[in-house]
Amino acid sequence: MTNSTPSPTAAAARPDTHTAADDPTEGTGPVVLLHVEPDARSAELFETFAERFTEGFTVRSVDGMRPALDAADDVDCVVTEQRLPDASGVDLVERLRDRGVDAPVVFHTTCREVETGARALAAGADGYFSKRPERGQYDRILDRLRELVAEARPSDTETTAGPGSSAPPRGPSAGPPSSEE
Repeated sequence: MTNSTPSPTAAAARPDTHTAADDPTEGTGPVVLLHVEPDARSAELFETFAERFTEGFTVRSVDGMRPALDAADDVDCVVTEQRLPDASGVDLVERLRDRGVDAPVVFHTTCREVETGARALAAGADGYFSKRPERGQYDRILDRLRELVAEARPSDTETTAGPGSSAPPRGPSAGPPSSEE
């Protein structure tokens, strides 16, 4: 008789649903993601998922606004909690935009108030996801970030087009920000 019970490692792992053909960032190097999360356990869980179960992400985790501002110039995108020990996620987005950092920012937060989500999007965030104990929440966040980073990164045709060419602007013309409750 054979043992048909999967090992704990195999049960925890799921096949990567993203292929090179599906990944708009393929060939441009990994997406460097800044994760601003004061809860060490939540930060570790998100980082582990992003780096082990998806392809193309490198995660840097920090626990507040000050270290996030220090690291923001060297990343492709940001995921932040609203409730930070030294400020709010909305404050962080405002400071990033004031400094000219245009990296995509999405919220992954325990804060579920509609007003806070609206303030985040008005400040320049590109998405707002509530933390929920449900399957697929990290996939949705990372898929949205892949789209945003692909829009922000110049394509091969743009880099060979010559002087004066640029990536299409993000913002209202790039489509509405994503929001999930």
